[in-house]
Amino acid sequence: MKKKITALFLALTTFWTVTAFAETVSAPYENGKAAFTREGNTKAVITCYDENGKLCASSLCKSEDGAFNASVAERYKDMKKKVYFIDTKELCDLVLTDASASPSPSPSAKPEDPSKPEVTPEPSAKPESSLPSIYEKEVDAVYAPAFVDEVTIGVDKDGNEVYAATVFYCGSEVTVGIDTDLTISSAPEEYSFMVGKSAESLEKGDVVYLTANIAGDEIRDIDFIFRPTEEDIATSDVDYGTNFEKLFVSNGKVAGKWDFMRYGQKASNEKYQYAFGIIGKYDGKILTLINKDGDEDNAVEIDVQNDTIVYSCDVDGKEYDARIDDISAISATIPQSAFSDTGKAVLDDTYPYNYALVRTVNGVATEVILYNNYNN
Repeated sequence: MKKKITALFLALTTFWTVTAFAETVSAPYENGKAAFTREGNTKAVITCYDENGKLCASSLCKSEDGAFNASVAERYKDMKKKVYFIDTKELCDLVLTDASASPSPSPSAKPEDPSKPEVTPEPSAKPESSLPSIYEKEVDAVYAPAFVDEVTIGVDKDGNEVYAATVFYCGSEVTVGIDTDLTISSAPEEYSFMVGKSAESLEKGDVVYLTANIAGDEIRDIDFIFRPTEEDIATSDVDYGTNFEKLFVSNGKVAGKWDFMRYGQKASNEKYQYAFGIIGKYDGKILTLINKDGDEDNAVEIDVQNDTIVYSCDVDGKEYDARIDDISAISATIPQSAFSDTGKAVLDDTYPYNYALVRTVNGVATEVILYNNYNN
């Protein structure tokens, strides 16, 4: 079971869109940082292989005007490395040099024949220490949702066309390759039309759950969890259910697997649960969600830790702004004056609303996905 779990984590943190091998890239290395440039590129994936050709580590790095300053742990310094430039679809050998020396430019070197099969990632290669601290166990990370940023077209290591899905997963931005023939398995009632569609139909701000094969090198299943509505929920006449369940639940479960929190009811004992609602209050420790009734007595209260992973999506405008955030981004926009003496708020269009989709593990929020500035 442990190998399967680690393999999935590898699958969601490694992606290739290989079209051709290019020259060797030399990078001065000092204090765990490798510096190199690549014009016309903003993102690159660095991978490290042991002497047997097994994948030991991979990471996504970003550039500033083509200048990369990537983190490479000392233990990987002498391993064989490759760098894949996502924008220009170039795969190169990466050679680290001593930053204090002044080596002459390395001649172009043609790497291995790209027709040779890639080595399957070794499941046990991913250290548990790489997981965010909010997860008590590795399985908690594997079951984490993926927050979609964008989906583009690419090709895999064999030259097959795939969808390149850039998502936020376990607090990091990663890009995964998804077969063009793979279709969405499940979706909530409001978005039932997504079932049977490919990854190309995913949009910025969507939330999905991705399942990989046991080897960790292929996404095998996509469950659609949530998509932000175009209009404000609180002031809309549309009935999404008492618990907003039509927006994120299908057949009584989230992604067909997990329970959800119900307003006005005691939380179940299920380890993994989801909740969605209007942010009524947040004091830095407890996130209070309310439904359209605005009743604090029927609120859902969730424990938020300092290391809870937060993503946010600003829906105010034609183009959504999806990003990784932190707990300081969580806020309620409903003034306390909106709540009557009975603790029930009158929800109208005089102020904006922030919403949150939350996954909990043993009652603690591991991920909070914010949808801010509705009705702004």
